Amino acid sequence: MKRNGLIGVFVAAALAVLWSGTAPAQVKLNMVGSWPPGVSSAADVGIRYMEEVNRRAKGKVVINFKGAREVVPTFDQPEALVRGVFDVWYGALNYWAGVVKAGYVTELSSLEPPDGGPGHALHDFMVKMYEKQGVRYLGAFSGDRQTGNHFMSTQKEVSSPADLKGMKVRVPPLTRFFVKAVGAEPVTLPPSEIYLALERGAVEGFTWPYYDGFTNFGWHKVTKYLIGHPLYRDGIGIAVNLKKWNSLPRDVQQVMLDSVGVIQQWSRGWMSAHQGFQLATMKKAGMKVIRFSDAEAKNWAKTSNEALWAHFKTAMSTDDYARARKLMGYD
Repeated sequence: MKRNGLIGVFVAAALAVLWSGTAPAQVKLNMVGSWPPGVSSAADVGIRYMEEVNRRAKGKVVINFKGAREVVPTFDQPEALVRGVFDVWYGALNYWAGVVKAGYVTELSSLEPPDGGPGHALHDFMVKMYEKQGVRYLGAFSGDRQTGNHFMSTQKEVSSPADLKGMKVRVPPLTRFFVKAVGAEPVTLPPSEIYLALERGAVEGFTWPYYDGFTNFGWHKVTKYLIGHPLYRDGIGIAVNLKKWNSLPRDVQQVMLDSVGVIQQWSRGWMSAHQGFQLATMKKAGMKVIRFSDAEAKNWAKTSNEALWAHFKTAMSTDDYARARKLMGYD
């Protein structure tokens, strides 16, 4: 009777699995992101990565999205990931500036994708940099060299970087050094406060990769100009708590890395399409695109690159600084 009872239990369990349609997941990971999906196109890339992992893993691992700033405030998320409050993160790499000081150096990269992808020497360089702070860097997603970049929007027409002097400009950590270099005043605000700051005149400009939901935030209603010259590459990063990563089976780790490569390729077309749509809507709302002379455009690019490299020179060891420049083709 005991033997028959055990057989009955096993049969019932097997039938439960069959009826459910899927086997129980071996690993469950919680994800938090910098911005909410559906509003931010960059957030949609993070969600698309999650879906790719879940599809490829076939039940071996399931990533569950828990939310964005309503779960953990945007700028607190990197430290929360290090502490293990959640397992997987997506967001702007420059938000790591307070934890991994040079963790967004790929914003200066001209590679496709910006970190070269898993297996590339630059990607390995980034992995080692993040591991020192308890994080497993997985990859960065961006558009091609012409799309997905950071741009500056202003409330007054300018014809050169010098015209920004004295202006209050909302910045993320990424563009702070450029804004200082041109004599403007950097102001730190979360994206949710930009609209009101513009409307009240608390800031006279801001930087943002406009493909990323510019009109979804309503900024086109209160912004007058877009400077049509890029600043830096946009980098949507994916990272995992290092202890959690080290606890994952090798095959699960490989699924997550393979998914990085897939989404890095997919994101290029995604960002290009969204950038075109956003710009058309911004212009229709009355925003004007500013184009500098060739000389001032070169000055814009030179000033922005030099300002950020000057920061990284103080934030990195001499060897790491030289290595990063070499890997990205600067030296």
